[in-house]
Amino acid sequence: MARRLNGRSFSIHRAYTVSEIADKLQVHRQTVLRWIRAGELLPVDGSRPILVEGETLKAYLKARQPKRHKCAPDEWFCMKCRTPRKAAFGECEILTGNRASCNIRALCEDCATLMHKRFSLARLPALATAFTVSAPQHLKHLMDSIHPCLNVHYREDGKTCPNHPPSHRQKTPV
Repeated sequence: MARRLNGRSFSIHRAYTVSEIADKLQVHRQTVLRWIRAGELLPVDGSRPILVEGETLKAYLKARQPKRHKCAPDEWFCMKCRTPRKAAFGECEILTGNRASCNIRALCEDCATLMHKRFSLARLPALATAFTVSAPQHLKHLMDSIHPCLNVHYREDGKTCPNHPPSHRQKTPV
């Protein structure tokens, strides 16, 4: 995938040399010359040094940018399909957020890939009418699980190392 080239650093009222364009866009000089030879980027005239108007350059860079996909409120952008898709089974899950917005995730209806979207809390009731909205299943704390991890470092004499905090469980003799 091509890199997005930022044309906002160019003034429309100025002419730029090939080297200046290459430096600002962080591309090679030959890349800019290839654009000119292909007729995609038009120079001011045929003289040397080759100058390109800022307005022409900005228009060219804007035309090169891939078109953004606008998603409807009930759609997410699927990175695998590269198109806006609806949620599979009409379900989505609310993740953490702040006072104004939250993250919502859903599965793609075509490829079952996880899709994420930022959503306003004010518009959440409208989403709840279109989808089955659920809160995430929180993970249990390690201490509350049936088989907690017992990675405690013991010395030969059975005491814990001074660098590690004491365990809540005692080592049982075998």
